[in-house]
Amino acid sequence: MLDTLLGLVPIIFLLLLIAASIYILAYGETDERLCIVAAVISSIATWLAANDGPAWYREEIGIFVVDVATLIAFIAIMARSTRFWPLWITALQTIAVMTHVARFLKPQTVPMAYAFAEQLWAYVVILILIVCVRQQQLRNASTSSTNS
Repeated sequence: MLDTLLGLVPIIFLLLLIAASIYILAYGETDERLCIVAAVISSIATWLAANDGPAWYREEIGIFVVDVATLIAFIAIMARSTRFWPLWITALQTIAVMTHVARFLKPQTVPMAYAFAEQLWAYVVILILIVCVRQQQLRNASTSSTNS
C-alpha cells in the first residue's frame, strides 16, 4: 500500500507542475513566470541528477547542486521584485538546501525523512505561485471595476 502511494507522488507532482505552469504562464506577471520556469527547469534537472539505485539512501549531491542553483535563481528574482512573496519562496528553497546540509552532517538520517523534507517544499512553492497569481487577478479585477 505504501509503495503504491509513494509511486503516485511523482505523478501527482508532475500533474500539479504542468497545470500550475499553464496557469501561471497564461495569467502570471513576470516574477511569477520566472519562478515557475525556474521550478520546471529545477524539476527536470532534479530528475536527471538523482542517484541511481534506491532513492534517498545516500546523499543526493546532484540534487543538492540543482537546489543551490534554484536558490540562486530565486534570490535573483527576489532581489529584482517589488513584491513580498518571492521572499517566502526563497526561504523555502533555503530550507531545501539546508536539508541536504543536514544529511551531509548526519548521513544516518532515515531515507524517508530525507526524501520528505527535501521534496515537500517544491509543492509549497508551486501552491504559493498559484495563490499569488490568483490574488493578482482579483486585485486587477477589483481595480478595473473601481476605475470603470
